[in-house]
Amino acid sequence: MRLNHINHDKTRLLLFFGGFNTDYNCFEQFDTKTSDILFVNDYSNMDFEELRYFDFSFYTEINLIAYSYGVWALNQAYLARALPEINKSIAICGTFYPVHSEFGINPKVFNIMLNALSLQTMANFEKNMLANCAGGEFKKADRTLENLRQELINIKASAVQNLDEDGFEFDTVITTKNDKIFPYKAQEAFWANHRHKIALNTGHFPFFEFETLDKILDL
Repeated sequence: MRLNHINHDKTRLLLFFGGFNTDYNCFEQFDTKTSDILFVNDYSNMDFEELRYFDFSFYTEINLIAYSYGVWALNQAYLARALPEINKSIAICGTFYPVHSEFGINPKVFNIMLNALSLQTMANFEKNMLANCAGGEFKKADRTLENLRQELINIKASAVQNLDEDGFEFDTVITTKNDKIFPYKAQEAFWANHRHKIALNTGHFPFFEFETLDKILDL
């Protein structure tokens, strides 16, 4: 797990758990600098020590966005008691089950991606990630192919969770109806009983719909 602290000299912090094949570069254009950001990504290991000992005491307000596989990673951090107190939390097109026949990406599809991982399959992944999304320039993550391979291996190994285990309670959940990465059917099944759910007619990268991270937090 990798942490990147973007300091805008604010007393409000956005804790952002990114998805597979993302880093802060992918979201910088949506950052209005009204909050500092602690961007979490790279789930090639799930070591929570750096997050657990990050000094959150400076901040008077801490909000949370978890995106795609970051929804699962955030919940793992919650179960490991590595999170600060959160003021507002939003999950975007993900669940607590990254590899699951009902609530996540189908294991067969996941294994095909892992076993065939290459520059070409990653190009196809990015194409599908942006499919059915509003137009805009997407800045690619600065990640190596081997790092992404290790991320998938570790996600697969760490993805088992008891269905009866209490998870993190998000204030708002955003699901994506035209998602070609994380099936909408899986999102809807997992969040079926959530009290504040917003379904968007868009694909797996819905950030262009909002233009800024602040507008997401305003939901």
